[in-house]
Amino acid sequence: VVSTQSTGALQATNNNAEEAKEWLLAQAAQHNWTKAEKLKERTTSQGLVGIYTTPHRISMVSLLCETDFVCRNSKFLNLLHQSLETVSEHGVSSVEHALALPISTDREPLGEAIISTVGSLGENIKLSGVYSTPKNPATGTYLHRRVESDIGGLQLGTIGVVVSCDVMPADPQPVNQISQHIAGSSDLNNLTAQPLLQDESVTVGQLCETHGFRVLDFCKLSVG
Repeated sequence: VVSTQSTGALQATNNNAEEAKEWLLAQAAQHNWTKAEKLKERTTSQGLVGIYTTPHRISMVSLLCETDFVCRNSKFLNLLHQSLETVSEHGVSSVEHALALPISTDREPLGEAIISTVGSLGENIKLSGVYSTPKNPATGTYLHRRVESDIGGLQLGTIGVVVSCDVMPADPQPVNQISQHIAGSSDLNNLTAQPLLQDESVTVGQLCETHGFRVLDFCKLSVG
């Protein structure tokens, strides 16, 4: 059975099968762009933060959508994985840069993959933050409200934190405490002077000094 779309494609291309295929792809892309344009002002209060660890890099992205139902959808999760792989492969920490990069599966730009998923799922989807850093033994991660993932190296949650230190103390618990502090804090200016959320008698800086390490860099991404 030949679909109406296929018949139209063949008619538009004088029965050239290859050109008809390209015509159908162009029509689908236009449909997705039109739908994405209509949905782009909708609130994206749901979504997931993903942390992806490879032997050489730790990368993190936040991908937002409209409903909890969609952020559990396999197409959304696949898009999140593609976003993380792209950010990890190129080591970028800019959303604009990431959107222009080709995804590793079929080399289309990540931004177009997002628009295609919007067209498929019918919800506004936004890449709201990206971060990538070289992996080293002194880098810690934390995810709030973890979500199970079947993809190796991929961790999911609603708040993600990556903390890079100059050295990792023998007991990594202080780094974990600081990661959790960052996740729970609404103000991340002058981090070392802040009282630790878990023990306000101690500042973040004092905790670092006691255990002999310094925080060199950190990033927090969240949903909502």
